[in-house]
Amino acid sequence: MSETHILTLDITYGDQLAVEDVRTLCALAAETRFFSEEEVLIVEELAWAAITEGEESGYHFLLARPEADPLAPAVGFACFGPVPCTRGSWDLYWIVVDQAMQGRGLGRRILRESERRILTMGGRKVFVETSSREQYLPTRGFYESCGYALESRLIDYYDRGEDCLVYTRTLD
Repeated sequence: MSETHILTLDITYGDQLAVEDVRTLCALAAETRFFSEEEVLIVEELAWAAITEGEESGYHFLLARPEADPLAPAVGFACFGPVPCTRGSWDLYWIVVDQAMQGRGLGRRILRESERRILTMGGRKVFVETSSREQYLPTRGFYESCGYALESRLIDYYDRGEDCLVYTRTLD
């Protein structure tokens, strides 16, 4: 049995955010060192919107927790939501995995479960934005290995010399 398969058996997914989860999600995002302080604050903002406004916020969270202790802090999460004024287009805003769990297939599992849930909610296409910075090369490789294709490049979007790369995957 592969390590990835073992990991799958050890994880449970939930979509209900509790107040105590907000700090965990922010810590997970900050510890990756991929996200700025401002971006971590956005994780917090979206989590609070999901808690206080529910589905009307447009933000859906998927939390991965150890199956043996479903009340334990999340070890990974995704945040996604429908793109306003579209039919079936969804943004994947965040996918974050605890540094200790990286490289073991958890990110791919969270992504696939997010896609499954998006599909059941009427989604047909997922959009992911990421940076062209060298630091994000593994991120781009991850999405490409999961079947996402680079669909557009917005030149100097984040800063001079830092483009926004939009990857997409059709689900249906």
